[in-house]
Amino acid sequence: MDDETREQPRVLIVGAGPVGMVLACELLTHGVRVDIISELRRESPHSRATILWPRVLELLDRVGVGRKLVDSGHYFDQMNYYSQKKMIGLVRFDRLRGVAYPFAITIPQWRTEQVLESHLAELGGAVAYDTTFVEGTQDRDGVRCDLRLPDGRRESRTYDYVVGADGHRSTVREAFGFAFAGRTLRTRLAITDAEILGETTSSEAAYYLTRGGNMVLAPLGDGIFRVGASVPDGWTGDRPDRSFFETLLAERVPGNRRLGEMKFSGVFTAHVRSAGRYAKGRVFLVGDAAHAMSPSGAQGVNTGIQDAVNLGWKLAGVLRGDYPADLLATYDTERRPAVDAVANLSTRLARIGLYSDRGRTLARDLAYRVGSGTRALEKVLAPRLAQLDTHYGARQRGSTLAPGARVPLGWLDAGGVPVLAVHRYTVLLWPGHQYGHDAWVSLVGSLRGELSAATVHDLGGRPTGPLLPRLPRTAHALLVRPDGHLDAAVPLDVHRPAHTVRAVAEALSRRSIGPDVPAALRTAV
Repeated sequence: MDDETREQPRVLIVGAGPVGMVLACELLTHGVRVDIISELRRESPHSRATILWPRVLELLDRVGVGRKLVDSGHYFDQMNYYSQKKMIGLVRFDRLRGVAYPFAITIPQWRTEQVLESHLAELGGAVAYDTTFVEGTQDRDGVRCDLRLPDGRRESRTYDYVVGADGHRSTVREAFGFAFAGRTLRTRLAITDAEILGETTSSEAAYYLTRGGNMVLAPLGDGIFRVGASVPDGWTGDRPDRSFFETLLAERVPGNRRLGEMKFSGVFTAHVRSAGRYAKGRVFLVGDAAHAMSPSGAQGVNTGIQDAVNLGWKLAGVLRGDYPADLLATYDTERRPAVDAVANLSTRLARIGLYSDRGRTLARDLAYRVGSGTRALEKVLAPRLAQLDTHYGARQRGSTLAPGARVPLGWLDAGGVPVLAVHRYTVLLWPGHQYGHDAWVSLVGSLRGELSAATVHDLGGRPTGPLLPRLPRTAHALLVRPDGHLDAAVPLDVHRPAHTVRAVAEALSRRSIGPDVPAALRTAV
């Protein structure tokens, strides 16, 4: 890195799980210096957080690890649902359109962390292990942190911003007085990663629902499955053995399933909690430090990575002087409603999966069968599980892109369609369905000259792929944020080029560097 990069303000990330390391990679990719610390080294064989969904794989392309993780994980594209050992429905992800990865992967968390840490090193970063955040105070100018170093000494350091990515028992959250309210779910869950004798790891995962409890089998590759089950009432152990799981397999899953080698086993209690806010001054919470949710739907780590990306580009832009500081306030106002929507879905799936009343069970099973037969279940559930429906702002009816929506484009070359910029805004110039070629070319030339702070794509006469059905009928400039969400759609008028150019330039200025610094509009990020 050059001297200017080394002297940039620092960020401390407390916690080096997937969420903390994704945030560190985001900041380093943008040239921002970051320290990332972890109290413990990676020792657990427990493969938590085993599913990465399509939208999160897309976002991981921003920092260069999406394809690396796909290559390291196990492909799956279908979720099957059973009730009383009979199949009642399915959701396919390979029919998703407008997504770079129309599938999910299962991958042990330790392997995800291994890929991320290797990439972190390539970017010039490193995790400081055996280093503990003890306490901290903040003022208008920075955050003073007391850290315990590997040799036991305490050291005080000052950072511009601190991010708590240190999990459910976050010391950062406690030190800076964030509330963390919610409840503990009544049902305990048992898990293991194990061979299932006679089974091959396929591209399908399955939920098995019964009136006595539920079970999930998800392929991890190499003949290994994640086996999860709700714990029967009255069972009080904390280390379920082979007999425990095989008894539940016989009761809840069709066929005669037997386990081979078990990698580990354990029991945990799920929580549904949320911090009252995700930001307080110069301190932010991400991932499990900010929220906890039911494991149904496997949304936890994916939601945390969405936190990291949303915060990462904003924090880097503010530190580099590209965006106004008040942009950071939108991290909390955008992510909390989005996380609440995911948590509500996970809680609802958990509740539906534990129905024991015969009437409600029959109604649920009928809904799954009808929904699968008409593909209505897939159309509703697949985008939500895939986290493709994450939206920042008021939702609008209709198929046309609305501000806050995910733009169906990515950060890697995909056959000639526009590629989004990682470090700055992308402006998509759309001429509408009817336009005059010469006037349009002239307007585009004028706009390119004024929008040097953004990456500009002219969609006139170019393939737009999955974006086409989402575009308005008339000419617009679409301002796309670095995280791939639409910020604004500005109407274009080829008959008033000077007015139109000024309107688009002002819109970009308001969003990127603030209305009182117009000269910076001409400075590329």
